[in-house]
Amino acid sequence: MKYYYFHGFGSSPQAKKALIMKKILGEENVEAPDFNLASGKEVKSLLDGLVKNVRGAGDETFIVGSSLGGLYALYVSALARCGCLLLNPCLFPQLIISGLTSAVPVKDIVMAQQLSLTAYSGYCPEKVRVWVTKSDKLIDHDKLTRPFFYNPPAEYRKFSKDKAEGHEFKGFKSVFSKYF
Repeated sequence: MKYYYFHGFGSSPQAKKALIMKKILGEENVEAPDFNLASGKEVKSLLDGLVKNVRGAGDETFIVGSSLGGLYALYVSALARCGCLLLNPCLFPQLIISGLTSAVPVKDIVMAQQLSLTAYSGYCPEKVRVWVTKSDKLIDHDKLTRPFFYNPPAEYRKFSKDKAEGHEFKGFKSVFSKYF
């Protein structure tokens, strides 16, 4: 099985969650692309390349995406028909990113919204798992995540503070080990 970890906005392929996945699943089995590119167009090109690579592998590939990386994971999953786990996903980037920084050009936010629409119209519910934390102060998942899924995903799990915490998903190692 091949696994991918897609990091969120402002993070990197060396994020703690990526390193935890490599430790649990084996470093040789986990790839973490770098989405810190110059433009949204370059991100879309990287994602479309991943779709082509993953499409043939289908059930032999699984993607874990955190925050904006969750949107990217759902996009690739929708087009390549592979499984995905979304951690505190940012499925409406136009509502979140513009409130965080003005450094992201509007055209890149629009591109992210286009990815969101593609993911929304093409996701395969039985291949999607969603984990959110109740203590996420960045995204209100009751308003912005759960309603996104017009067909309920295979799993929608909401963790209390004693299991996992915050938007960064502190406690990921223990819940990933236990529930994945």
